[in-house]
Amino acid sequence: MKKIIFLFFILFACTNTFSQNKFTCIVKDSISNELLPGVNVVLAGTTNGVATDINGKAILKNIPEGEHIIGISFIGYKTVKQSFIFPLSDSTKVVLVLLPPENKNLDEVVVSSTRTNSRIDDLNTKVEVLGQDDMNEESTIVPGSVTSILGDLSIITIQRTNPVNGNEAIRMQGLDPRYTQIMRDGLPLYGGFSGSLGVLSIPPLDLKQVEIIKGSASTLYGGGAIGGLINFISKVPADSAQTILTFNTSSLKEYNLNAFTSKKTGKLGLTLFGGANIKTPYDVNGDGFAEVPEHKNMTLHPRVFYDFNNRNKLIVGLTTSYDTRLGGDMKAILYKTDSVHTFLQKEKTFRNTLDATFTSQLNDRHLLTFKTAGSAFERAIDYSGFLFDGTQYSTYSELNDFIKLKKHSIVIGGNFMSESFIKNNSDPVLFQNYDYATIGSFIQDDWQLAEKFSIQAGMRFDNHNKYGNFFLPRLSFFYKASSKWSVRLAGGTGYKVPNLFDFANPSNNLLDIQSTVKPERSYGINSDINYHTFLFDKLGVQVNQALYYTHIDNPVMITTNSIGQQLLQNGSYLVNSYGTDTYVRLSLEEFELYLGYNHTESLQETSTTSVSMPFNPKDKFSNTLTYEIEGKWRIGIESSWVGNQYIYNNQKVTNFWFLAGMVERKFKKGSIVLNCENLLDTRQSKFEPIVTGTTSNPVFKSIWAPLEGRVINLSLKLAL
Repeated sequence: MKKIIFLFFILFACTNTFSQNKFTCIVKDSISNELLPGVNVVLAGTTNGVATDINGKAILKNIPEGEHIIGISFIGYKTVKQSFIFPLSDSTKVVLVLLPPENKNLDEVVVSSTRTNSRIDDLNTKVEVLGQDDMNEESTIVPGSVTSILGDLSIITIQRTNPVNGNEAIRMQGLDPRYTQIMRDGLPLYGGFSGSLGVLSIPPLDLKQVEIIKGSASTLYGGGAIGGLINFISKVPADSAQTILTFNTSSLKEYNLNAFTSKKTGKLGLTLFGGANIKTPYDVNGDGFAEVPEHKNMTLHPRVFYDFNNRNKLIVGLTTSYDTRLGGDMKAILYKTDSVHTFLQKEKTFRNTLDATFTSQLNDRHLLTFKTAGSAFERAIDYSGFLFDGTQYSTYSELNDFIKLKKHSIVIGGNFMSESFIKNNSDPVLFQNYDYATIGSFIQDDWQLAEKFSIQAGMRFDNHNKYGNFFLPRLSFFYKASSKWSVRLAGGTGYKVPNLFDFANPSNNLLDIQSTVKPERSYGINSDINYHTFLFDKLGVQVNQALYYTHIDNPVMITTNSIGQQLLQNGSYLVNSYGTDTYVRLSLEEFELYLGYNHTESLQETSTTSVSMPFNPKDKFSNTLTYEIEGKWRIGIESSWVGNQYIYNNQKVTNFWFLAGMVERKFKKGSIVLNCENLLDTRQSKFEPIVTGTTSNPVFKSIWAPLEGRVINLSLKLAL
């Protein structure tokens, strides 16, 4: 009997043991697909738990039979809870669990400029993105243009290129503005004559995001992106109809009215932007000349979206912009010229662009894209008696196939670009009409060589109708050590064909381009280390350290001959620009902080001399701090320090601080903003006179600091 009882006891114990089940899982980041070690896997309602190992794997044992909930949690990620019935139908099954990041700084950002529509954290090319939230905020703070928000970045310097008409341009990595390629929705139509005025007068209310590529980006877009590329991405229709209005006025007597509406019904979608901006002339320093010219701008941008089906989509858009500027002597602007007050510059521009994009998802592997655009830019100029009227016609067409394979993402295609300049009047000028045409072909392969390592190889071949053939290779390496760390190294080449209007405004002493002038050639290297994490369940941290170097052969410059004529020629020097860019982004609950520092040595070098590149600040600090109470208040302050800047003849100018602040009160249907730019009233006229010479024949200094001084604006946004 004792033996029988003992036998039953053993059988009961074995039965109880075999009724205990196990749960095996592998945990990954839902966005990056990275394995996550140290994740807690717990049987709900018990202390039975285990953590994932270095391979993201966990085995939870001793689970009773029946239905139970398994909780998976990790700092910086949302907790996932799943219900299972034990024993599992397949006891050997390994469950894949994808944890979504919780911190908003780790949200998914998709970049379109690289053509692969990849997440920003997985790109071989370093791209900075100013997203929809940035555009929404900027459309209220400074609604007239994107100049302010771009200038907040340490890598970018906004240079005022003309003291009379107020035109501004972008410098990146210490290089001249002509080496930065500006695009709208992937269309590079802002070059030559059409790139000379008002390119940055794009209202942020019309934008979804701005994508900034640092360094050479020649493979997909041509050789002009030597210093970098900036792509302005337009909004698309929202799922529900929306209409937004912004009203703005400033202490400089500037007035802005912008409106955006979008709607999507079935297969058809529509976005429409309309804006009017007016600046009255303003003499800030009382010298009789307007630092702020009279400026009137009207823009209309409708886009139509049509989805034939889930695989075939069409977008057609029209951009129309009319712009007038009046600068010079204040009395001549406000009244009319007389025998004393004769200096007056009048400019009118009319820009029209029609574009279309068709995409077809042929199958799971092929996405075919065709895009085409035509642009007409007309500019009429009256410079105190010098009259000129010219039009530039530009076209861009491209066909590419994005091929998605298991370990390869390939973009292959070709494009055609043309640029024709025509003088519309018969006034005697020395430069002639021109016609440029470029046929290009390209291929780019993103090869995921290993789980954490990828290579991007690109190659482009261009044929220019005047300057011949250009072969542009590019190579990039990307190592993603974990979901927190990544390293990039990229090298590429570029070229820039000579263009008169990259250097000078039309005038009667501007000579045509001589046949001896050669295209500029460039070679560049960019690298960066990126780290982001989420500390103490509250603090989001992102750190990026970048290094870059660019070398340019045959740099083109403008000179004046013995009889006062202006002409282009290749300089007898080389350009070498190298530097470092560092930024840190921190977020703690309602606070966000950006800290940026850029140091660049950009030099014009010969075998015996080294001269600093004009208008390149060697050192720039940029800081932005914001505090937000969701749905109620937003307060921000930003500052920058610009130092060790040189102008022509290697002349060093004064270092200066720039400080701005804003407060926004939000309500259910919009917000109201009080903003102050340049709180310290930093002005170049405080350091030196801007205008010398006589009233009728003024001479303007080179512009290296703000001219407008302190500016206060009040803005209202309404969402209908």
